[in-house]
Amino acid sequence: MYRKILSIGHTGMLFIEDLFNRVFSPRFNPFYYLGAIAFFFLWFVLGSGIYLLFYYRINVDEAYNSLEYLTKEQWWLGGIMRSIHRYASDGLMLAMLLHLVREFLNDRYRNWRWVAWVSGVALMLVFWVEGVTGYWMVWDQRSLVIASITTKFIDFLPIFGEPLARAFLSSSTVSNLLFIGVIFVHLSLPTLILIAAWIHLVRISRPVINPPALLNKAIGVLLLAMCIIIPATSRMPADLTIAAARFGIDWLYLPIYPMMAALPAWYSWVIVGIGIIVLTFLPWSIKSENLAKAEIILENCNGCELCFKDCPYEAVYMRKRTDGRPYEFEAVVVEKKCASCGLCVGACDFHAVDLLDRTENQIKDEITNLLKHTTSDGADKRFFTPQAINEQKILAVVCGYGVHMKGLINPDTRALKDMPNVRVMLLPCAAMLQPSMMEHAFIKGADGIFISGCEVNDCHFREGNIWLEQRVLNNRPPVLKKKAIDPEKIRVVWFSAIHTKEFLNELIDFNNELKTKKTEKKMVIHRFVKDRLTFTGISVLTLAAAVTLYLSNAPYTFFKESDSLLVFSFKHSGKPSKIKKALPDEELQKLPKHMRPKSEVVVKRFPVYAEINIDGKTVMAEAFRPAGMWQNGSSFAFEKIVVEPGRHKMIIRLSESNNPNKADYVYEDTIDFKAGRTVTFDFDEKEKRFIIAR
Repeated sequence: MYRKILSIGHTGMLFIEDLFNRVFSPRFNPFYYLGAIAFFFLWFVLGSGIYLLFYYRINVDEAYNSLEYLTKEQWWLGGIMRSIHRYASDGLMLAMLLHLVREFLNDRYRNWRWVAWVSGVALMLVFWVEGVTGYWMVWDQRSLVIASITTKFIDFLPIFGEPLARAFLSSSTVSNLLFIGVIFVHLSLPTLILIAAWIHLVRISRPVINPPALLNKAIGVLLLAMCIIIPATSRMPADLTIAAARFGIDWLYLPIYPMMAALPAWYSWVIVGIGIIVLTFLPWSIKSENLAKAEIILENCNGCELCFKDCPYEAVYMRKRTDGRPYEFEAVVVEKKCASCGLCVGACDFHAVDLLDRTENQIKDEITNLLKHTTSDGADKRFFTPQAINEQKILAVVCGYGVHMKGLINPDTRALKDMPNVRVMLLPCAAMLQPSMMEHAFIKGADGIFISGCEVNDCHFREGNIWLEQRVLNNRPPVLKKKAIDPEKIRVVWFSAIHTKEFLNELIDFNNELKTKKTEKKMVIHRFVKDRLTFTGISVLTLAAAVTLYLSNAPYTFFKESDSLLVFSFKHSGKPSKIKKALPDEELQKLPKHMRPKSEVVVKRFPVYAEINIDGKTVMAEAFRPAGMWQNGSSFAFEKIVVEPGRHKMIIRLSESNNPNKADYVYEDTIDFKAGRTVTFDFDEKEKRFIIAR
C-alpha cells in the first residue's frame, strides 16, 4: 500500500513538473532548482539579518521601538531590509518544504541519499526554531502569544527549575535575561545552519546551489516588489493585560501553534515527536534492494580521473598508485556512497570500471544477443520475426528511471510489442552506455540506436543525461569515434516516466527516417526549451509570491475579542510527606554550630491541589506535582481559562497536602472581567495569599 501511494504521488508530481516544463522549459523549471532557490533565499536572510542587527536593541523595553524606527523612519532601507528578512525567510521555508516533498515522491531519499535526507530534516527543524525566535524578538502582541505558547510547550520538559511561562504573568515579570537568551539562540543558529548545509551537500559532487541567472533575477525582483508593496510591520506592542489575539499567523513557520494552543503540552509533544521520528527514519521505511557496487579493475586503470570527475555522489576518489604500474594515480570506489548508477562505467574508455552484476562484457553480450538474427529457415525466430528482418534494426537503450516500459516489451524477445524490429535494453542510467558499446551495436548489425534518458535537468542520478548528451555531441570524453559510428544514426531523447506516448512517437519517427535514409542531423531533442522566461512563467512566479504572502500572514484567532482570559499561576511548596534526618545526632554535634545543616531534610512533598470556582461552577480542579526528580521541590501552575465578560464571583482554594476537602488558603471576591482583557492571579509567597498581577 505504501509503495502504491508513493507511486501515485510520483506520477502526480511528474505531471506537475511536465506542466511547468511547458511554461518555463526544463532550463528554468523552478521544481528542478528548489534546493538552490532555498540557498538563494538564505543569502538574503543572512545579509538582511546582519543589517538589522546594527539597529536592534537587545532589551525587552526597547526591542519593539528599534524595529518601529527601521520600519517607519528608515523605511527606504531599514524597512525594506526588515521585509526582505521576513519574506526571504518565508520563501526559504516554502522552497525547503516543496524540495522535501518532491524528493520523497521521486524516491530520492533512500539508500545513498539518506545523509542528505536526514540533514535536510535537521535543517528544517533548525529553520523552524530560527523563525520562532525571530518572531519572538519583535515583541509585539503576536510575539507575546508565540512566546506564551512556546514556553508552555517547552515547560513540559523538566529541564528548567521554574517554568518559563511564569515569566509572562505581568509586564514586570518579563525578564531581560530570558529575552537575551532567545536572541542568543537566534543569532547562534546560523552557524548550525551552515554546518547542516555542508553535511547536506557533502556527498554530492558539484551541488547546484545557484539557480539560473534569469530565474534568480525574476525571484529577486518579485521579492523586492513584495517588500515595497506590502512591507513587513509589527502589531501593537506586547501587553500582557490584553487577551484578544487575532492577527496574521505565518503558516510556513507556525503551523503547529494553533494545535499547541488548543491541546495539552504532552499531546503536542507526542504529535511533534512522532512527526520528527517518521520524517527522520523515512529512508529506512522501505527495504532497499542490495545494489551491486562499482568495482575498479586496477590492471586496466591508467588514472585518467574520468570516473572520478563524472561520479555524482563523491563515491570515487583518486589516490597514489599502489601496484607499481607506470601511472601516477588509481581510482578507488567508496561502496557506502556508491549509487550503482553506472556513470563511472560510461566514463571509462579503458574497461577499468564495472558494476559487479552488470559488467561491460555482459552488456556487450546482451547487445549481441538482442541484435542476433538469421535469414535462413527462420531458425532464430525468437530474436527477429520474418517481418522484422526486413525492417531497420534499432537498439533502444532506455534509462531505468525514465519512460515507464512495463507492458511494452515482449519478455521472450525483448522487442517492443508493436515494433518487433526494436530491441530494448534497460540500464540503471542511460549514461552508463559507453561509446564503445554503441560501436559494438553497429558492428553487430544495428541500423540505429535510440537512447532515452530522464527529463532534461531531472536525471535520477543528477548528471547522467548531461554527461551522455555531451559525449554524443563529442564535447566530453570518451567521445564517439566517427569512423566507426555515424552520428546521424543515433537519436537521444529525454522523457520522464509519464511520457510513454511521446517516446513511442519519437521512436516511430526515427524508424521512418532510417527507412527513408533521411535522418535529421539532430541527435538530441530538447522539448519546450526557451532561452528566456516567458510572460506566463513570470506570471506563475508572481502567483507563487502572492501565495507566499498569504501564507505568511493568514488571519487566525487565538482568543476572540468578545472573550476574557483568566490566567492562574503559582509557585508554592506542598507540605512534606516524607522527612529524614540530615545526619545522626552524634555526627551533628561534632560539627561547629555555623556549619550544622538543618536537622531534617524533606525527601518528598505532597502535590498542591488547586481549585477555581466561578459563579458556583468549578472550572479547574487539579493537583500539581512537586518539581524535582524526587518530587521534593515546589509545585508550579500556569493555566489559562476563557471566561465570559462580566462580573463573576470567584473562589480559589489551595491545599498544601493535596486534600480537596481541606483548603489551606482561600481567595474569594467578585471580579470584573472585561472583553478582550486578561486577569492574572498569582500566589504571593511572602504574604501567603492570592493577588492580581499587574
